[in-house]
Amino acid sequence: MLTKTNFMKYLECPLGLWMQKNMPELIPEDTIDVKRVMEMGREVDDFSRKLFEGGAEVRGYNHAGWQNTQKAMNSGAEILFQPTVVAGDITCRADILERNGAGWIINEVKAATSFKKEYSYDVAFQRICFENAGIKIEGTNLIHINNKYVKEGDVEPKKLFISENITDEAFEKTEEVKNLIPPALKVLERREAPDDKFLALCPNPRTCEYMGYYLESLGEIVSAPEIEPSFDKGGIKEKLSELKYPLYFFDYETYSSAIPPFEGTRPYQNIPFQYSLFIKESPSADPRHKEFLAREFENPVPALLSQLKQDIGPAGTVIVWNMSFEKGCNDEMGRMEPGYAEFLRAVNDRIYDLMIIFKLKNQLYVKSEFQGSASLKKVLPVMCPELSYESLAIRGGAEALASWPILTGPEISKSEKDRLAKDMLEYCKRDTEAMVCILDKLYEEIK
Repeated sequence: MLTKTNFMKYLECPLGLWMQKNMPELIPEDTIDVKRVMEMGREVDDFSRKLFEGGAEVRGYNHAGWQNTQKAMNSGAEILFQPTVVAGDITCRADILERNGAGWIINEVKAATSFKKEYSYDVAFQRICFENAGIKIEGTNLIHINNKYVKEGDVEPKKLFISENITDEAFEKTEEVKNLIPPALKVLERREAPDDKFLALCPNPRTCEYMGYYLESLGEIVSAPEIEPSFDKGGIKEKLSELKYPLYFFDYETYSSAIPPFEGTRPYQNIPFQYSLFIKESPSADPRHKEFLAREFENPVPALLSQLKQDIGPAGTVIVWNMSFEKGCNDEMGRMEPGYAEFLRAVNDRIYDLMIIFKLKNQLYVKSEFQGSASLKKVLPVMCPELSYESLAIRGGAEALASWPILTGPEISKSEKDRLAKDMLEYCKRDTEAMVCILDKLYEEIK
């Protein structure tokens, strides 16, 4: 049967749906970041049930779930969690089904903070499934996160969530979805290998991860667009002339959650729990290192700011990579801790974004090896091959984020926590020593 998940995958890329069913071994395991997003979605689904008192959970999938859903409806249930419906060769599970007179209302729960156009297709598919099975749908709502909500005491479900009527949006897509179901079923049933005609269904072949995985399995690659190299010596010199010593090379690691974890925090707020700081007093001075890592799962901001104010002096340039992130963190912490707001504003006024030199649009320093990206992970191996993330146990910000609840939780032993803390500190340190090295290489190249 064609499930809602399969249908949404078809909309994303027909090749992706075919590979999931026929060649799943070609698709890499979900990254730690993807796994965490999925877990967060489940947490949001569970928490949203607090909006509907007296609801009954329906067990089972496909035909078993459909039988249990019918039993619950026939017994007079008013609110159903995870009801399943089967209508011929299509099936779906709704998040929350709410009785409304002679019909029902579909409540679709998303961990997002606003409506997205693909939700119309998602809910339209559900509506078709239910109505084809003889269940009248009176309306559809989208329940999503209110990112303006600030936690004060216990999290309040009615303030954390926003319910938005999207009946019209779903209805507008109904005919289109009905027409898309048959070709989606054909892809689901297809067993033969993709031919050129099938591969042409991919909407974004140059950037589609599934196209990349499939062609790689054939020993082929998707040709990357040509990138003209650029080295604007004068422009780089002008940009670097803005730096004032002492230099502070700085990076945060942050935690975020759809359901705010600490007093005064918002959904998806980036909450710094760690930083690394290299300080270079003069062009000839050796850099010295400072660092912070919260070891308890409690609001880390007060302790972090207390140390940061000691570590960063009142003058000199603060160098970061992608300054909107660090500046945003500082703005949020200033809101949470007004006593540090002036200090954080002053730090933001001194921030310099080293990434701007490598942005493609600025045409200051461009190499084809950067692959059209200005991310630190792409620039560092080219500029400073002696430094590598590959040698580290933690190699990305998503892994660092996911590691903090483990470090501060009860699941692992003290010795395991010490090893994990060491790995986290090494990763954050690498981000900042990377910037030190890249700046040194820039100075060498413009001499």
